Amino acid sequence: MNLEDPPRSLPVVSFRLKLFAAIMIVVAAVTALTLYLAEQNAQEEVGRNVEREFRDALTALHEAREVRLTLLAERCRSLAKAVRIRAALEESSAEDLYTNAEIELRGILAGEPEPEPEAAGRTLRAKFFRFLDAQGTVITPGKIVGSGRADGALEAKLGMQGVSNRQEIGYLMVKSENGEETPCEIIATPIVATDTHEVIGAVVIGFPPLELTGPPGMEGLKSGIWVEGRLHLPALSPAAQGFGGAALARVVEQPERAERSLPVQIEGAPHLLLYQRLNPGSRFAAAFEVCLFPLTGSLARQRRFRIQILSAAALLLAGGLAVSHFISGRFSAPVAKLAEDSAANRAQRERAESALEITNQKLSSRNAELQQALADLKATQQHVIQQERLSALGQMASGIAHDFNNALVPILGFSQLLQLDPELLADTERTTRYLGVIQTAAQDAANVVGRLHQFYRVRDENESFAAVDLNRIAQQAIELTQPRWKDQAQSSGSTVEVVAELADLPPVAGDESALREALTNLIFNAVDALPNGGRITIRTRRAGVSAQIEVEDNGTGMSEEVRLRCLEPFYSTKGQRGTGLGLAMVFGMAQRHRGSLQVESELGKGTTFILTLPLHRANDLAIDEVSGVTRSRSLRILVVDDEPNVRELLSAALSADGHEVATAALGEEAFQRFKAGHFDLVVTDKAMPGMSGDQLAALIKKHSPPTPIILLTGFGQFLEKENIPFVDVLIAKPIDLLALRQAVATAHQGV
Repeated sequence: MNLEDPPRSLPVVSFRLKLFAAIMIVVAAVTALTLYLAEQNAQEEVGRNVEREFRDALTALHEAREVRLTLLAERCRSLAKAVRIRAALEESSAEDLYTNAEIELRGILAGEPEPEPEAAGRTLRAKFFRFLDAQGTVITPGKIVGSGRADGALEAKLGMQGVSNRQEIGYLMVKSENGEETPCEIIATPIVATDTHEVIGAVVIGFPPLELTGPPGMEGLKSGIWVEGRLHLPALSPAAQGFGGAALARVVEQPERAERSLPVQIEGAPHLLLYQRLNPGSRFAAAFEVCLFPLTGSLARQRRFRIQILSAAALLLAGGLAVSHFISGRFSAPVAKLAEDSAANRAQRERAESALEITNQKLSSRNAELQQALADLKATQQHVIQQERLSALGQMASGIAHDFNNALVPILGFSQLLQLDPELLADTERTTRYLGVIQTAAQDAANVVGRLHQFYRVRDENESFAAVDLNRIAQQAIELTQPRWKDQAQSSGSTVEVVAELADLPPVAGDESALREALTNLIFNAVDALPNGGRITIRTRRAGVSAQIEVEDNGTGMSEEVRLRCLEPFYSTKGQRGTGLGLAMVFGMAQRHRGSLQVESELGKGTTFILTLPLHRANDLAIDEVSGVTRSRSLRILVVDDEPNVRELLSAALSADGHEVATAALGEEAFQRFKAGHFDLVVTDKAMPGMSGDQLAALIKKHSPPTPIILLTGFGQFLEKENIPFVDVLIAKPIDLLALRQAVATAHQGV
C-alpha cells in the first residue's frame, strides 16, 4: 500500500464535491425560477379565463336587460304623451288622471297573468304607478286600483325625487303584499304641456326588476340588486345575503367607484363579486347590479396546473442531480489522474494543452454563433421598427381620413340639399349662406395635410397670424358639425343640445382654418362622450390679454389616468372608432398659436376643454391679403394639366381676369405648343403621365429662360420652391382662385 495515496485522494474528493454542489445550486436555481414563472403564468391564464367567462356571461345578461328596459322606457313615453293624461293633469283632476292611466296601461298592470319564463325578458308588467305635479309632489288618487295599494313610505320616497325634464330610471325598496320590502325598478317620465312645452308633471311607473340567470354553461352565476343600503339577491340564503351585503357595503357606496370586482367567500365557497352602477346620472338614489360568479372550478384548474408544474419541477431536479453527478465525475477525473500519477505531469500538461485548444475551437465556434445571433437580433429589431412605422403610418392615414370625412359632411349635405330642392336656389340669402359653409368646409379639407405637416411644429418667430373673430369661428363650427350632433344623434334615439354662450371679444391672432378645425374636433369629441344624449356648451370670455373658448359636455367624463394621457398622439379610448390624433392635433395647434389647452374632467359628470389664445396685436397681421392683389395686365398664358376639370377651371379663372389662355393635356404636347407660339406665362401641374411638370419646366427654361413658370402640386405642403430650381412660383392644390391671381402677379412682375 502506498502511503501517499490518501493525501492525494482527499483533494480529488473535495474538488468533486464542490463541483457537484455548484452544479446542483445552478440546477436548483434554474428549477426554482422555472417553477416560479410557470406558476405565475398559470395563475394569469386562469385569471384571464375566469374574467373572459364572467364578462361573456354578463354581456348576455345585459343584452336581455337592455331589450326589456328599452321597451319599458318607450311604453312610459307613450303614456306621458297621451292626450287624455295631459288634459287631466292640466285640469288637476286626480280621479280622471288615474282613471285614464288605468285605461292606457291596460294589459301591463300587475293584475294580468304572469307570462311564461322564456318571455320574461320581453314582459311589461307594472306593480304600481303614480303621478307627480310640476313641484314633484305625489298626486294621490281618490282610490287605489291599478296604481297599487296605498303606501305612505312609497309616496314619501317618490315625492323626494322632484320632477326632471328628462326620463330617468331609479330603484326603490317597495313593500309587497306580504309586507316584505323588495326592489322595484322606477321609470319617471316628464309630462310636457301641449301649448307651452313646459314640464307640468311626471308619471312614475314601478316594475319588478328583471331576474337574470346565467346562460347555459354558466348556471352558477347569480344576479341581484343593491339599493337603499341593502342587498337583494334571491338566489342566496338570508345569512349569505347579509354577509355579501356587509362585504359590499364597505366599497359600493364610495361615489368615485362606479364599477368594481372583488373576491369574497359566500357560503364557504370562493366567489368573484362584481357590482356596477345601474342608473348613472339619475336623481334617484344610487343602485348597483350585483353579480356573483363561483370560482370553485377555476381554483380546481389552478390546483391541477400547480400539481403538473411541481411534477415537472421534480423531474427537472432529478435530471439535474444525475447530470451533476455525471459532470462532476467527468471533470474530477483529470484531477484524480494528476494526484495518482505525479510522474506524468508533462504528459498531463500536454493533454491539458490539447484540451485547451479544443476548448478554444469551441469558443471560436460559439463566438461565431453569437455573432450570427447578434446579426439576427439586429435584423429582427429593424423589422420591428419598420412594423411600428407602418402602424404609425396607418394610424396617421386613419386620422387624415377622419378629418376629411368630417369636412366632407357639410359639403355633401348642403350640395345635395340644393340639388334635391331647386326651389332653395331662389332664396338668395340662404343659398349664399349654404355656399359659404361649403367653401369653408372645402378650405378645411384642403388644410388637413398642411396641419398634419405642421403637427407639433414649434412656431417660427417670423410666422404671423391675422386677426380672427373667435365668436364667428364658434358659430361656424357649430353649423359645420350640426349633421353629427343633431341629425345622427337623433337617428340613434338620443338628443344632443348645443348651446352657445358667446361674450363680446376683441380679435385673437390665429389661423382661422386651424382654429375652426380644432373647435370642430372638440365638438366631435364631446358628442362621442354623450352616447345617450346630453348638452354641449360652447362659451367664450376674455381673460386678461388672452381670450378663452370652452367646450363643455355633461357626458361620461374621464378618469384621472385618461385625462392625463388624452393629449398624447395615438392614445384613444374609443377602440376601432378612434385614431388618437384629434386631441393631439388640437394641442399642437394651441402650441403653435402660443396658447394652451386645459382639460377638466370627472367620471360621470362630464368634461371641459379650455382653449386659451393671445389677443391680436397690430404687428401680428399678415404682411398682405390675397383679396387685395392688383390684377396683372392681359397676358398670354399656357395652362398644362392632365385633368380636364382642372384645365377648365384654370382657363375660366384666368380668362375672367382678362388673360388669353391656351391649354394642353400632357407635357410633350405643351412643349410643342410653347415652341410654336409666344406665351408670357406657363402654369403646369407637377404629376402628369409621361413628362412631369418638373421636366417640362426644365425644357421651357432651357428654351426660353425669361419665361416665368407656376407649378401646381398636391404635394405643396411638403415641398420647398428652393428644391425646384426651374419654377418661379409654387402653388399647393386644391387651387384657391385668389391665390392663383396672387401667383400670376408675383411670377410676372414687370412684364
